[in-house]
Amino acid sequence: MYHQHFNSIASTQIYLKDNLTLLKKSDQDVLISCSEQTQGIGRRGNNWETFPNSLAISFTIRPNIVPSLTPLEIGLISVQFFKEKFKKDLFLKWPNDLLTPDGKKCGGILCQYIDQLTVVVGLGINLGNLQGQLENSTFRHGLGSVDQNLHINFFEQENISKDLYEHILRNRYSDMSVLKEDFKKFCFHLDMDVFIFEDGVDHIGVFKGIGDNGEALVEKNELIHSFLSSSLTILN
Repeated sequence: MYHQHFNSIASTQIYLKDNLTLLKKSDQDVLISCSEQTQGIGRRGNNWETFPNSLAISFTIRPNIVPSLTPLEIGLISVQFFKEKFKKDLFLKWPNDLLTPDGKKCGGILCQYIDQLTVVVGLGINLGNLQGQLENSTFRHGLGSVDQNLHINFFEQENISKDLYEHILRNRYSDMSVLKEDFKKFCFHLDMDVFIFEDGVDHIGVFKGIGDNGEALVEKNELIHSFLSSSLTILN
């Protein structure tokens, strides 16, 4: 594994993609992490805000056996890492968000497919104290963190980033039925009413899990509908 940690960088994702060929000469498994990210990238081109006591990392990984399952797989392995290391429960919101037990967003995952052997994954997570940030939260369901009592320094950000990446590399899913069942265990909104927007159409139904390709399965008018690339909102 090759790991490069920056004190400050515009975007770990952009840096890794722009230097991918050169970096992979050192190792096929490349991790870029930082203590401060000024132009983080979120899903659908949105900005990902990086706060103090957070992790902002990008890394290379082989696609899942079913490539479209890769973001969900990374999410599952990540929440299990934080449970083991910090004794804190996290949950998933389809397709790529990490949530606290009270449903606040604390992290997100972005996967960009480079070729058949390489996915560049961006992962941002609020790990510790968010004092001074909560009142300015613009997230629909609020802003959360893994542990509000936690304060981490530069070296801890570097080391935890490395530990997380190594944990992901060691714990890939080979059995897709196990992945689907584990997703149900960690899905925050299973059997809850959700709103999905796809192709200009609004859909409201009950979330029932994921299909073989990672698509959202939503029960609507007593029928199961599938959505592969959409935005999802949990309805209170």
